[in-house]
Parts: sequence; C-alpha cells; structure tokens
Amino acid sequence: MSAKRRVYFNEFNLLMGNTTYLPLVSGLLKAYALTRPALADAYEFMPFNFHIEAPGPIVDRHDAPFVAAFSLSLWNEQLSLEVARRVKERFPACTIVMGGAQVPHRPEAFFAANPFLDIAVRGEGEEAFSDILERLAEGRRDMDGLGGTAWRAPDGEIRIDHSERPFQRDLDSYPSPYLTGLFDDLFVTHPDKNFQAIIETNRGCPFHCTFCYWGKGGLSRKYRYTSLERTFGEIEWMARHRIRYLFNADSNFGMHRRDIEIAQKIVETKQAMGFPEAFRSCYGKNTDEKILEIGRLLHRHGLEKGITISYQSISPEVQKNIKRDNIKLSVAEGLQRAFNEAGVPVYTELILALPGETADSWVKGIDTVLEAGLKNQLYLYICQVLPNTELADPDYMAQFGIRTHRVKALPVHGSVTDPDWVTEYEDILIATDTLSVEEWRRMLAFSWAVMLLFSLKAGFFVMTWLSARLGVPYSAFPLWLADRRYDAGRTPLFADIVAGFWAKTDDLLAGGGRGTEVEGTGGIYWEEEEAAWLKLAKDPARAFAEMGDLLAEFLAGRGVDFDAEELAEVVRYQSLAVPTLNIAAAAGAHDFVFNLPQWFERFFDADRPDLTRGGGRLRVDPVDYAGDLPRLAREVLLWGRKSGRLLNQTGT
Repeated sequence: MSAKRRVYFNEFNLLMGNTTYLPLVSGLLKAYALTRPALADAYEFMPFNFHIEAPGPIVDRHDAPFVAAFSLSLWNEQLSLEVARRVKERFPACTIVMGGAQVPHRPEAFFAANPFLDIAVRGEGEEAFSDILERLAEGRRDMDGLGGTAWRAPDGEIRIDHSERPFQRDLDSYPSPYLTGLFDDLFVTHPDKNFQAIIETNRGCPFHCTFCYWGKGGLSRKYRYTSLERTFGEIEWMARHRIRYLFNADSNFGMHRRDIEIAQKIVETKQAMGFPEAFRSCYGKNTDEKILEIGRLLHRHGLEKGITISYQSISPEVQKNIKRDNIKLSVAEGLQRAFNEAGVPVYTELILALPGETADSWVKGIDTVLEAGLKNQLYLYICQVLPNTELADPDYMAQFGIRTHRVKALPVHGSVTDPDWVTEYEDILIATDTLSVEEWRRMLAFSWAVMLLFSLKAGFFVMTWLSARLGVPYSAFPLWLADRRYDAGRTPLFADIVAGFWAKTDDLLAGGGRGTEVEGTGGIYWEEEEAAWLKLAKDPARAFAEMGDLLAEFLAGRGVDFDAEELAEVVRYQSLAVPTLNIAAAAGAHDFVFNLPQWFERFFDADRPDLTRGGGRLRVDPVDYAGDLPRLAREVLLWGRKSGRLLNQTGT
C-alpha cells in the first residue's frame, strides 16, 4: 500500500503577544474533506500552520508536500505568497492552492504575478477544495467543471470556471472542526499560546455595501445557518478549552430571532463554566428590539465588548453612493438612545472619505452623531479598499474619482513586526472627487483629535460641557486643536500630539502603516489617537493644565463668554475622571464650588439638574496602576475601549 500524500494547511493569523486565533478556515476545509472516504484514504493532513512568523521555519515544516493550501487575508497575503513561492521552489511537484478574501475573483493578473500558483478558489472553499483533492488524487490536473475555481493549465493558459455552485442551505453539512476534535492537539503542542476562537452561526448578508466583502465579494447574499445544537456544542467546547475571547463571524448578529437563544447560551455557559469571558460581534443594521435585548443580556453578565451601531456616513448622498440607503439611520439613533438609558456601552462607526463625502459633511456628520447623545465610543476609520468589493472596481473608482494609496499593513493591537517577518500591505482611500488629499489629511488629524478627546474620554466632559453649557459644537474644539499653530514652549504636550497627527498623515502618504508603536507599552501597535492618549497619561498634570489654557484661548477667540472658575472646575473634573499611572492625586473625595458631579452624572437623563454654584462632591476610586504603563495601556485601551472602562469609578 503506497504512502498517503501530504496536505499542508497555511492560515497565518495575527499574533498579539502570545495570543492568536484557532485556524477556523483550515479546520473547516479539513473537517469536510474527511467526510469523503476517498480523501481520508488518499491523504495525510499535516499539522496546521496557524500564525504569523518568519517564512523560513514555516517552509521547513513542509516535508514532501503534495498539496499546500493557503488562506489569504489582509494581514497574511504577502507571507502566504512568499511561503508558497519557497515551497514550490523546494518541491516543484507540490500543487499550490489559494483561497480567501485577498484572492481576486478576476485572477488573471494574480496568476501572472505569481507563477508558482496552480489553483485559486473563489468564495466558499469547503466543497471546492475537496473536489480539487479528488481530482488530484485521480492524477488529473484539470479543474474543468468545478465552479468557483481557476487553474493554470499545463500549457500555461489560465482557465476559469465562472459557474456558481448549488446553494447549500444547511451549514451542518460542513462539520465543525471544534466538535470533531481537529484543534484539540493544538492546546497540547502549543502550551505557549493563548487561543481565541471564532464562531460562525450563519453565512450571508443581504446588504450591498460597496466597501464590504460580505455582500458582493462573499458571493453569499442569502442566509444559511448552522443548527442550534451544533452552535451550542461549539460554545460549550470553547468553554471547556478555556477560550477567553469569542469572536462571532456573523454579518448581522441580532437580526434573527434565534440569535437571542445563542446569546442566552453564551451567558449560561459563562455562568456554569467561567468561559468565555468576552464576546464580540458585528450587529445587525436594521433591527432594534432583538439587538437591544441581546445587548442588555450580555452587558448584565459582563460579556459584551460594546454594541456596534454602524452609520459609516450621515450624508444621504454618501449613503446612496455606498448602497446603504436602505439602512435606516432613525433605527440606529433610536438604538443609541435606548442603550444609553440601559447603561449598555455603545460604539458607532464612521468611515472617512467615502464617495460623496466632503470636509463639511464629515464634520457635520460627527456633530450629528455626538449631539444625538452618544455616551461611549465613536470610531472614525480610514477607508480600506478591499479586493473583490465594488469600492475596488475600476468603473466605480472612476465614477467617484477615487484615489488609493498602498501602505504597510501594521496590525493595530497586534505584535510589532519582527524584522524577519514579511511586510504586508493594504490599500487605503485618500481622495475622491469631493475630498482632496489635503482635505483628507486635515479631516484625519481632526478625527484623531475627536477620538482622543471624546472616544478615549480625555476631553469627554469638556466637550459635553462646551456643547450643553455654551452652545459650542462638539467638533469645534478638536478642529481648532488640529488646525492651530502651537507654541511648543507654552503647550509642549499638545504641540507634540498635534504635530504627531500631521506627521502620521505624511507617513501614511509615504507608505507607512496605520499602527503606531509606543515605546514601553508591551510591543504592540496602537491607533494614532491611542498613542496620543498614552502621552497624556504619562504626564496628566501637564496635560490638563495645558487643556485649561487651550480652552480659554479657544473660547476667547470665538468670542464666547464663560465663567473662568467654572471652566477650571470642568477641567479638574475631567482630570479626575481619567485613569493615569498614579492614583495619588485622584483617589478620595473632591469638593466643587459648582454642582458639576451631579450635573455630569445625570447628563444624559431627561431630568438633568441645572448647573449652579450649589456645590458638589465627587468620590473617585481609581485603579492603581502603580506606574505600570504596559498594564495601563492593556487594561484601559486594549480591553476597555469598547466596554466602557475608560473612566475611573466615581460617585457623588
């Protein structure tokens, strides 16, 4: 009996220190292949290669491969290509198969640029990959008739089967790699790794958003589901394996009635077994009661990482251009108010420079979201242009004057890249026919200032006071900060932060990445606004002294009358609310001339008291980080940003 042929799976997930994800895609491919007896007899499926590292050791683990399969994502595309090239060079008879979101659906140029590539798969891979293995086991090199595949014929011609596979509604036909034990040995062979897990309870997305892979690129507009029995089994498996962080890969969690049952199962499992500790999902766009019920449930049991309410843009024109005009903004606004009342952390997303957005509409959109009463997070994203989306289509790009730029894909909250690692890249949108490159730079610097002050809470109380008390728009102070020319001798900390914002825009235009490295914070990349927050946290006394001076200058320049003593107390309240490296100045009770503690505590309530000189007391019970900057960064920014933990515990 001849030896089995070896199949290697390569799915390089991000490393976050010693934490990474279990290789779900590779597991699904293997689990389904094993349902076909001929494949189980013909092939030996080798251990998974599952995280980013230098290419040399990965290639060395390939020993006489018959097939090397790669799952290409934004964060591993170049590493996958380099490993595949070296494997093919060392083992010319090995068949290289690639799939994943980064593989173009029009792959002619991709094959031409990568002569080592033999077969590419479009869309879902379970059935296609098993069909490919069957053909190869039979000695066939052609893939004629296999829908969703492209291959290099012996004469060098690139042949593409454009047909679609029959719709498979029952996702249980693709066995769970968790429940079939395919990952169990990873916990034994890699005790140095902390594993996170992805759960997929359905596939499909009914929306057409032009920037997103799910609808157009994913080729799965209709919904299909796993059974609740399987889903519940996977949740229990994850708890038994002490998975702390569970990511849900559904496109619109909360859209379906059964999602409430899934959330209840997660809660019950945590109560019974202690895991998972946190749950993260992308929530539905056009539903409210179910999402509200799920959000309250998860929040009550300390599971949620924040509930997403995604606008992407407030402009009706932009909404139409990106095909989100069927998603009701009024629903999102209602959800935002309901979650505020329930005390559930909410975060809202806007994407800079989508087609039709102008500088004025961007600023107006931010004001609209914040004035609606957003209590927690606002994320303002740089627009990524992903392969196989309408945003990346040449005709669509020409229609809206889209200009993109390739930058390094530095993984935010991932480990700082090792010099031996392969550099990854991503394409970002930097201009359209309604937003110039220079306007993009200005709006980006402004957006980082908004997130530093409002989202990261370094100026949250200041901004709400400016709006409610003085009628100053939320956008005005951060826009002024971003535009201002600084005297580094008078406000050196803010001068450095704002200079850093503008330098980062230049670095991006020079090809640098989105992630920012901050010395002494644990060896991971941070968002630019997070890097700025860490600068403030290192020297809070100077930070808030400068903030008070800048606010006085800002208000005087606008001709706004204000009470200087009231302003000073607002800044003092703000300084006491923000976690810092040392608790000495903040801990305990603090008396105020104005009733600011009560006024801020009930700011979002319908019966908020008037702000008066009635006096007030604020009790602060901060976490003592004892000068440990990596811990402060990890617990406040990395773990706390989407969970409402960016402020000290306070009471009146």
